[in-house]
Amino acid sequence: MYDGNRLVYRPNFNPFDYEIQQLILEAERNIGALARLGLKSHPLKPNILRKSLVKTAHFTTKIEQNKLEYKEVEKLYQDYKKNPLTIKQKAQLEVRNVFEAYEFIYELDPFKDFSDMDELIFKKLQQLLMKDLTGYPEGYRQIPVALQDGDGNISYQPPAFNQVPHLMNAFFSWLYTSVTGCMSAYDSEIIQEKKLHPLLISGITHHLIGYVHPFPDGNGRTARAYSTLVGLIHNDLSKIKDAFSVEEYFDKRIEDYYDTLMIATQGDLKPFLIFYLECVNASLTRVLNELQRYDKIKYMREILGKGHARTMFELIARMEDGAVFHRQLFDDTLDASSSSIAKNLSKLKDLGVIKSGENRGEYMISIVD
Repeated sequence: MYDGNRLVYRPNFNPFDYEIQQLILEAERNIGALARLGLKSHPLKPNILRKSLVKTAHFTTKIEQNKLEYKEVEKLYQDYKKNPLTIKQKAQLEVRNVFEAYEFIYELDPFKDFSDMDELIFKKLQQLLMKDLTGYPEGYRQIPVALQDGDGNISYQPPAFNQVPHLMNAFFSWLYTSVTGCMSAYDSEIIQEKKLHPLLISGITHHLIGYVHPFPDGNGRTARAYSTLVGLIHNDLSKIKDAFSVEEYFDKRIEDYYDTLMIATQGDLKPFLIFYLECVNASLTRVLNELQRYDKIKYMREILGKGHARTMFELIARMEDGAVFHRQLFDDTLDASSSSIAKNLSKLKDLGVIKSGENRGEYMISIVD
C-alpha cells in the first residue's frame, strides 16, 4: 500500500489474536525450559546440533524435490569439507549449500546488530544457497516467474520483476521498525507499539519472501533460511539457534505449509502464522523432550542400580517414547524367572517409564511423558 508517494508494507493480521498469543506463550515456555536445562553445557549438545543441521539440510531441500535420503545427508555432512563435489552432483550441492548457509547464519548476531540481517545479508544467503546451482546473475530477478501446480497449471503469479526492489525496500523498512521500534535508522525515538514479537516477525518474513519471489531461483529455501535468521533477534532463542529444525515440521505438514502460504498471498496471514508457530513449538518440544529424556535416563540408572530392573530399563531406553513392546522381549533376553520379570515390570510402571498397552502383555515406552 502507499503512504502518500511512498510504498509501505503493513501485514494484514492482528498481533493480539488469542490463538496467536497462546502459541507465542507456549514458545516462550519451551524456550525458557530449554534455557533452564542448560543446553549450552549439556552432554547431548554436540549430538543435537549435528542432528539439527542435518535435518534442516535434508528437509529444506526435500521440500524442493531433492531425493537424497536422511542417512545420505548425514554422511555428506561428515564428508563434504574433505571431499569436493563436482558440478554434476546437483542434489549433494544443494545440501552442501544449506550446510554452509546455516553455518553462516549461526555466526551472525541480529539480536545485537540489525546489519546482521539487512538486505546485503539477505542477498548473501541466497547466493550461498544457490552456489554452483544456477546460471542467473546475482541479485534480484530481472525476469517474470510463475509457480505451477502438479498439473503444470499456474498456481501463483508473483509481482512483476520491476516491482521487486520497491517491494523489498518496503519490507526492509517494516522489518527495521518491527525490530527496533524506530521509524528509520535516522530516528532515535522508540515506539514500543511498533515492535513485534520475533517469532511473528520471522513468520511474516517467510511469507513476504514467498509472496514477492525476489530471486530467479531458490526463493523457498531462502525464505526458510532468512526467517530462521530473523527469529534470532529473540535473545534467548539466539542462544539455542542451532539446536532445532523447523523445516522438519514444514515437511511433515507439507500440504498445510503450501495451503496456508497461498492463503497468506491472498491477504489473510493468520492461518500461516498459526501454522508457523505450531511448527516452531513442535521443533522446540522435540529438543526439550530429548534433553529431558537424557536426564531422566541418567537419573533412572542411578536409582535402579544393578539387577534385572536396570537391565530391562536399558533395553527399553533404546526405543522411542510411544513405542510398544511385549514382555516377551524380556522373556527371550533375560535369565530371569517369569515372576521376577513381572515384579520388575511393575516397578518400571511405578517409576513411570512404561505404561500398560492395549493388549495383554503389551507395554508402551513413556520415559518422558
